[in-house]
Amino acid sequence: MENKNLTINISTGTVLKVIALVLILAFVWFIRDILLLVFISIIFAAIIEPIVNSLEDKSVKLFKREIPRGIIVIFIYLVLFLFLFLVVRMIIPPIVEQLALLTSNFPDLWSKILQNFQGLQQYSQDQGLADNIQESLKGLQTGLESAAGGVYSFIVAIFRSVVNFMLVLVIIFYLVMEKDPFGKMMKAVAPVQYHAYLINLFSIIQKKIGAWARGQLMLGLIIGVLSFIGLLFLMPKYALVLALVAAVTELVPYLGPILGAIPAIFLGFAVPPYSLWRGVAILILYVVIQQVEEKVIVPQVMKKQLGLNPVVIIIVMLIGFRLAGIIGLILAIPVATSIGVIVKDFISKSGLPKLKEDTDKQD
Repeated sequence: MENKNLTINISTGTVLKVIALVLILAFVWFIRDILLLVFISIIFAAIIEPIVNSLEDKSVKLFKREIPRGIIVIFIYLVLFLFLFLVVRMIIPPIVEQLALLTSNFPDLWSKILQNFQGLQQYSQDQGLADNIQESLKGLQTGLESAAGGVYSFIVAIFRSVVNFMLVLVIIFYLVMEKDPFGKMMKAVAPVQYHAYLINLFSIIQKKIGAWARGQLMLGLIIGVLSFIGLLFLMPKYALVLALVAAVTELVPYLGPILGAIPAIFLGFAVPPYSLWRGVAILILYVVIQQVEEKVIVPQVMKKQLGLNPVVIIIVMLIGFRLAGIIGLILAIPVATSIGVIVKDFISKSGLPKLKEDTDKQD
């Protein structure tokens, strides 16, 4: 049998391209924290830009002149800061109080949970679940108390977060201050023949991400309020904390409602009296809320569909969580949406003509 030698020729240009790609990926990984801040800023800019546009149009009708967009953005910031200040003043103290009560009562509550679910008892002892959960609650309580306590100690403790927050605000301000900033940016860096395509592409991505983000925030608010109202009748001691958990976890698509219901249901089975019936009632409450969310709220609030398969969304969220924790978990969806729009259009075209997707349908 004759031996044949297989020769593969790799050009110098190919090697240089591979090296360049590796260097680019390494550089992107090196500045990933900065890119994360920029992407967060883009998402929030997409959320508030429609508000700025609406206020700008109304200012013309009311004052017969156009108010500068920068002033409108500053006004929105002031309103948001005032709202957050009032919310923190009203919500943080009762949350700290409820967490302190929950932490002090947790050993007894955990014992009652194990009594209702005997199968968990041995596993709990082997894994030390009770101690771990109690330590987590103490850590959360301590964090909230320090946040609500001294202003200076709070600033020192989260200095990096404050700096990042201010950077995000500045980036958002400059992104929204001008009309169509991304269009101007792309005109500055891209060849002329691609301007219309890239602006249209980014417009679709921006509308989808903005609609998704506004919808998720609205869903979180609605679910939090509904949970709080229901829990006021079933477990008033911990209603605010559990409703806040339900609102925050709602930001995680598909898995969020389940994650938000678990602590409330377990506490329902633990808090006397009538713990069994209360647990069942809370379980029914969350099932009803999820059904109302799925059948009524989501069709009204989330009219803008991401166009992603639920399995793909869950996989993307897991990857995001692995790379960047909770922030990665939440931001994975808009990242996947952006990539999905680009890949879908790239596959369907040989060139770069106008996108087939009608942007008006996204409104």
